[in-house]
Amino acid sequence: MHPTEKEIIMRAFKTTVVMTGLVVLMGCSSSIKHPDPYIKQSQVCTDRWYGYHQKSGCPSVVKAAAPDPSKEMPILLAAAQAGGAERERLVAELTAANQRVADLENQLADRDKELSGLRGDLSQETEKLKQAERGLLRALRPEISKGDITVDLNSERLLINLASGYLFGSGEAQVKPAGVDALKQVGAILSEYPQYKVAVGGHTDNQPIGGALKQKYPTNKELSEARANSAVQALRDGGLTSDLSAAGYGEGNPVASNKTAEGRAKNRRVEVIVTQ
Repeated sequence: MHPTEKEIIMRAFKTTVVMTGLVVLMGCSSSIKHPDPYIKQSQVCTDRWYGYHQKSGCPSVVKAAAPDPSKEMPILLAAAQAGGAERERLVAELTAANQRVADLENQLADRDKELSGLRGDLSQETEKLKQAERGLLRALRPEISKGDITVDLNSERLLINLASGYLFGSGEAQVKPAGVDALKQVGAILSEYPQYKVAVGGHTDNQPIGGALKQKYPTNKELSEARANSAVQALRDGGLTSDLSAAGYGEGNPVASNKTAEGRAKNRRVEVIVTQ
C-alpha cells in the first residue's frame, strides 16, 4: 500500500526535527569545560566523528546551521507532490500497457477462432478430395494395377496421371477407345464435386517430331496441347461440367530422365489436376 502525501510530509518533517536536535547536542558537547578534579585534561571536546581532543583546546570545527523546518516545508511539499505526480504517471502508463495487452489477447483469441475455422474448412475439403480419390481408385482399379493410371492426393491437389501410351497412338492426339472410357469414368466421379477446378496438362518427352507429322505438330508443345484438349473433351463426355482448362507443356516438365526409354515413357503423359 503506497503512503499518502500527508504521511510523506510528516515523515520528512520528523526527520528534519531529529537532525536539528542532533546538530545542537553535538555543538553543546564540543564547548563544555570540565573541572580538573573531575577530568584531568584541561579541555575535552568532541568533533563530528565523536573523537576526543586534549591539550590547549578544541580544533576548529565549522558548525552547520540547523535546518529551519518552516523553510523546509515547501521543499518537502514539492518533493511529495513530485512523487505523487510520478506515481500517477507510472500508474497511467501501467494502465495503458495493461489495456494494450488485453487488446492483443483479444486479437489473438480472434485469430485462433479464425484459424480453427480454417482448419475445419480445410479438413472438410480434404475429406471430400479423399472421397473422390476413393471413387477413382475403385473405378480405375484395372488400369491402376497395370500402371497405366496413377492417383495421388496431397494437401493441395488430387492428381490423376494417365500414360500417353495408354491414351494415344504414337504421334497422335485422338484418344483411344479404352482411354476414352477411363476419362469418362474420371469425369463422372469428378462431376460430383463441382466446386473444384480441373486442369488438364499434356506432356511429352524431348524427342523432336519428324517426318510428315511435323507439318501437323511443328513441336512437342503443339502435340501436347492437342492431346490435352482431346482429354478435356472425354471428361466432358463423362459428365464433368465444372471449370475445366487445358494446356500443353511439351517436354518442359519432365518427371523422369529422357536418357532412357523408360524415363521418356513416364514423361509422355496427361495429368488431370483437381484443386479447390
